[in-house]
Amino acid sequence: MQAVDSEVSRRKFAREVGQLREIQPTLISRGWWIMSAEFPYVKVAFATVGMRPRVIPFAVKADFIDYDVRPLAITFVDPFEDRELAASEMMTHLPRLLPVDPAIPTEIAAQMPPQRVNLYQHYPHMPTMPGFLCLPGTRAYHDHPAHSGDAWELHRNTGEGRLFALLETVWRYGAQPMNQLQFMVNMVLGQSETPA
Repeated sequence: MQAVDSEVSRRKFAREVGQLREIQPTLISRGWWIMSAEFPYVKVAFATVGMRPRVIPFAVKADFIDYDVRPLAITFVDPFEDRELAASEMMTHLPRLLPVDPAIPTEIAAQMPPQRVNLYQHYPHMPTMPGFLCLPGTRAYHDHPAHSGDAWELHRNTGEGRLFALLETVWRYGAQPMNQLQFMVNMVLGQSETPA
């Protein structure tokens, strides 16, 4: 249900999608594929161009309902089945290195292991449930009670919640770093009969 005048959201949708289409050759070279763009949804698949064979590990679906009074709702979906991916199906959780606190002396910081945070969050005890993009400028982030002090209005005019900015972040920490396939083999010994 759209609370905002749908014409306003439609114009903003058209502007955001238009900006993507203007740079489509660049997007394709990065492995971005605009699969569909019909209000209120845009679906963009991400391919791993840095490796062979190339893989499409996920697509992102952006929901423009009530945009931009509310931020975009971003979901990770199967590119061909258009269903939300469960956390256990995600090939990456979009890990990002945290910057070193400038208050820590350089010689101590050099000895500390790098700190990481996953931008794709999920509840570990529910791996069959979809996760979410935990990033300022997304609906999941600003609707979460842990971020009640970080209102969407503080980010709305910064560009953080714009479609391109969110897709750029997903690509930078998700598909772009993928450069190799790793195979795991699980061997199990079977028994043809049980002795008496």
